[in-house]
Amino acid sequence: MAKHKFQLEVPGGADRVLLHTCCAPCSSAIIECLMQHGIRPTIYYCNPNIYPREEYLIRKDECTRYALSLGLEIVDADYNHEAWLEAMRGLEQEPERGGRCL
Repeated sequence: MAKHKFQLEVPGGADRVLLHTCCAPCSSAIIECLMQHGIRPTIYYCNPNIYPREEYLIRKDECTRYALSLGLEIVDADYNHEAWLEAMRGLEQEPERGGRCL
């Protein structure tokens, strides 16, 4: 096993994690890091804030392609943009990393 600059440990010594992913480009570095440290992620794709649905499907398909190319399992959440909009009502003007992210 290759030497790493740091030791990555999952609580309880687990070697599998469920990783929330919004798209392949955003998650690829952490997925590769986890795998280099012997931790196998199961990808949980959930991104109901993406609109229109066609864009959501493009991102989901690429995330699925990437996960499968690494031999990883992917779990797809339901796309419900309307429910997301309702949950975010009143937070439309929040900045990135603001109250909407909580």
